[in-house]
Amino acid sequence: MSETDCDPLFEKREKLVMRLMPYVQKNGLSALKMDDAAKYMDISKPTMYKYFASKTEIAESIIDKFVLYVSNQMLAEAPPSLSPEQPSQPSAEELKFYGESFARAFKLTIKLSFYLTDILLQDLSAAYPDLYAKLAGAVELCKNKLADYFDSGIALGVFYPINARIYLTQVDLVFRKILDPKWLMLQNMTMKQALMDFYKTMKHQVFYEKWLDDNDSAMGAYFDALIAGMRAYD
Repeated sequence: MSETDCDPLFEKREKLVMRLMPYVQKNGLSALKMDDAAKYMDISKPTMYKYFASKTEIAESIIDKFVLYVSNQMLAEAPPSLSPEQPSQPSAEELKFYGESFARAFKLTIKLSFYLTDILLQDLSAAYPDLYAKLAGAVELCKNKLADYFDSGIALGVFYPINARIYLTQVDLVFRKILDPKWLMLQNMTMKQALMDFYKTMKHQVFYEKWLDDNDSAMGAYFDALIAGMRAYD
């Protein structure tokens, strides 16, 4: 029996916690007061208590939503390990294939960083360690699949022998920095310019030269959509 079948209020609770996501990503869960929760859910406090008996229930519902998203959608977005068959000289189709698979891995890595903010993770670890462990387990599955992808590229001779975990940490840290408008202002850069330059840097860091596809037009369009989505999310 599914969770929806067990809980007749499941669908409504799902919609309500989604309204809280931007707040907890910026402020964490500890700072959330029940009055504020009702306000961000756009319902009265008495109505809110029909769906959530306590702040802990709200926290559990929010993290369950994150875990479900990471475990299902994000994990499905991770590129599969690369095939062990590879000719000595790449064709245009193969260059495109490897480039697209790398772009897929890059997108997933920055998506993890965008949704799972430092504030949320640090607050969760301190105030709700059990929920933090649950979320961390789902994130680890994604990172393992990404690490397997990079390790397969190294074994093929397409990627330099990088440490996949260090690469993932590097992308996470730099992307979080790029999200800081003050840092962008100091560098005299737009967010799109910073993202494009960062993406190209990572490609050159990972790929052996002969396997590198320099066509980044699709990523330019992706970053435009990403930035628009971030502004709408705020």
